[in-house]
Amino acid sequence: SSGINAEYGMGLLEVCVDSTECAIIAEKGGAGRLELCSVLELGGLTPSIGLLIEVKKHVSIPVFCMLRCRPGDFCYNTTEISTMLEDTKKLIEHGADGVVFGFLTQSRMIDIDSCKTMMQNLPKGFPCTFHRAFDFIHTPENAVQTLKDLGFSRILTTGGGSDVSSSIDTLKELYTAGVTGSVTILPGGGVNESNVICLKEIGFREVHSSCSIYCEDAEYGSLFNKPLPSGQRKTVCPLKVERLCMILQTNE
Repeated sequence: SSGINAEYGMGLLEVCVDSTECAIIAEKGGAGRLELCSVLELGGLTPSIGLLIEVKKHVSIPVFCMLRCRPGDFCYNTTEISTMLEDTKKLIEHGADGVVFGFLTQSRMIDIDSCKTMMQNLPKGFPCTFHRAFDFIHTPENAVQTLKDLGFSRILTTGGGSDVSSSIDTLKELYTAGVTGSVTILPGGGVNESNVICLKEIGFREVHSSCSIYCEDAEYGSLFNKPLPSGQRKTVCPLKVERLCMILQTNE
């Protein structure tokens, strides 16, 4: 059925990345798709055009770009929506294979009008993922069909909890709703080697993970006697990517 990505047969790992280096590591480890963002430590914002151009030079797997113009909630005013529309045009011009966005109203419902505005500005059938704004919706089960009708092909979700492990029961319900409505539910948020087996058993064929580890920053702190402003950076761990892909692609 199209709801569980018959086109892949085997499982697919989407890795969220915010640098070209991470994109290269993810593809090399076996990832089947990238979610490209900037500042992942803020949950991921719209990537720069320069980053997309550079990533597309180095990888051949699909690159889906985050559309999120600021951190914080998912209720956007008209100028913010316009900003994201402008970003979308440029990202698609420079090779984005899909987009990832999510707009909510103040009352934590899907902002149908803003989503429609975005959809009207995309090429017909362009792949769209509704991101983890979904986890803040009051009635997620009912929202699946609404998002499908709006034109979303995927929904990224923890299942509503802080991570996938704490939301397995909801994920089971969402999986069924996804199959029924032919929309792919993409579990993400704390996906690791132990819970990916459980997700596979439910029937999920795609999962989303950062596969990240902290990286060693240059020791400027000791030179200037003060810490780096940004705190610690993260990078993609090749082993985590390889292990997740191996579990996903084993026919069991």
